[in-house]
Amino acid sequence: MQQTKGLALEVRLSAYIDGELGEAERSELDALLARDDDARALLEKLKAGSAFGNRAFEDFLHDPVPLALVRHIKQGGGISPKLERVTTSNLPKRSARVLPRLVAASLGLLLAGGVAGFILGSTANFVEPGGEAAATPWINEIADYHRIYSRQKAHLVEVPASQAAHIETWLTSSVGVSFKVPDLTRKSLVFEGARLLVANGKPVAQLVYRDQEGEIFAICFLRGGDGTQGNEFSETIRGDLGFVSWQKEGSSFVVVGPSSAAGLQDLAHTVAAVI
Repeated sequence: MQQTKGLALEVRLSAYIDGELGEAERSELDALLARDDDARALLEKLKAGSAFGNRAFEDFLHDPVPLALVRHIKQGGGISPKLERVTTSNLPKRSARVLPRLVAASLGLLLAGGVAGFILGSTANFVEPGGEAAATPWINEIADYHRIYSRQKAHLVEVPASQAAHIETWLTSSVGVSFKVPDLTRKSLVFEGARLLVANGKPVAQLVYRDQEGEIFAICFLRGGDGTQGNEFSETIRGDLGFVSWQKEGSSFVVVGPSSAAGLQDLAHTVAAVI
């Protein structure tokens, strides 16, 4: 059985489809699929790509490619030129197996509708439908920050947790949002410290936490927002990261963590009640 925890969601779901996961990890994904519409939609797309590949990929290898289709692709009619630079030699073993499944799904949609259903770069940056469009611009930038800073060892945070009182004063003044550092020990999260970021042209506070397995979670917030979300909680999955965002008293908040984390929605509700 394979261990895929920490990998991109599409990679984990591919192993799920192939029956290559242990019972604990399969149960974890079952729970995610039960509550997350985007994850279910991604699973169905991967299944469709697999089925299409089983039926037709062999035919693609033997049949001549129509000249019109070649021109259509070369002129940018469907598949990104980035696809030409993707090779299985520089992808993880599981990712290399996912790529043909995604390519198969893309080709099927291209032939059926004249355009590709997916724009393929690398599987590490695959974005589920609705993820890129639904996320507000500042959350897009937070995703980039989190992927970089969460890998840091000695410089994970700018100000350590031992200076929590200073963090509250500093970030309240810098961001314009009054808050208290949430104690999330009951959620098995240890406060590591904080950073000041910039997103959408505004200062953003980032409170960083670590779980018992070393995974990094963050609470990010800024003054204002796009004004479209109200007080509702919105969950988005972008590859290996999950986001739950909301607005409160004129400020925008988001909890960021691994997309495989089962309790991200519950964590966001806890944070919203105490921050």
